[in-house]
Amino acid sequence: MNANVHFHSLVLDGVFTPPTASAAPVFQALPPPTDDEIAEVLEQVHARVQRLLRRRGRLPEEPGQADPVAEQLPLLAGYAAASIQGLVAGGPRSGHPVRRLRSAAAVVDTHKPRFARLEGFSLHANVALPAHARAGREHLCRYLLRPPLALERLTESSHGQLLYELAHPRADGTTHLLLDPLELLEKLAVLVPAPRTHLLRYHGVLAPHAAWRSLVVPRPVEAGGAEASAGVADAPARGLSPSAAGPARPDWAALLKRVFAVDVLHCPRCGGHRRIVAVHTRPETLRPLLARPGLAVPAAAPRASRSPPALAG
Repeated sequence: MNANVHFHSLVLDGVFTPPTASAAPVFQALPPPTDDEIAEVLEQVHARVQRLLRRRGRLPEEPGQADPVAEQLPLLAGYAAASIQGLVAGGPRSGHPVRRLRSAAAVVDTHKPRFARLEGFSLHANVALPAHARAGREHLCRYLLRPPLALERLTESSHGQLLYELAHPRADGTTHLLLDPLELLEKLAVLVPAPRTHLLRYHGVLAPHAAWRSLVVPRPVEAGGAEASAGVADAPARGLSPSAAGPARPDWAALLKRVFAVDVLHCPRCGGHRRIVAVHTRPETLRPLLARPGLAVPAAAPRASRSPPALAG
């Protein structure tokens, strides 16, 4: 739950060759990157970020540069600084590290393939999926869009403190974080995205204004179509086998069930499956329907407008 600035990127394991007058772009698979190539990419990212920060005067060694966040939102800036350092910013434990619970044996950090570090920057590119792995691709995409914490790993102790279980033990053996309620709110406040900030971006041939995007991304298929819009790896125009038929996207009831664990189409009385018969949004069509089971409510007469009350002198 610390403010660890990082990016999740989902990229294609290959490139598209230019289209012709009679054929769409063809996907050409490439071998996985080597450790040296990952290190070279990280060096380029490191150099470009340093150059961008220097141009905008945001490097720590740049003197006399004002921080607009600290000037406009000093409380949030203090929370962010404490979150980056793993400290508590407010309350009686201000300035102290977040309390951690460790296991008896520390976890050894072994060398990871396709992983590189450089002056606080790191790049990990060892997660890949085979072609046509729709379930795995959906799981990976949902992982990239996951919230900052999982509620099923957050429990409350008898003394009102919150215990959060980490997904994986850290290198020092930490398995849980112990937080007061206000400390948890402090950590979450830093992770709220800024207004009008895009959390999902598309690049390359998948970008919204890419010239080849309409030729690469399959169009949504109507119900009963021959195949589903599963992604570029499943498009038969690329020379691959078609995917199984299915809807282009989950409907609203499936999304509510996935996010809130509530099946709005399940009848609690008979256990059957509800279906939508019609949608009414106007009062003149709703009143006759509600009158049949005796649920009609007389329309309330609008109150007469009046001037605001005078303030006491």
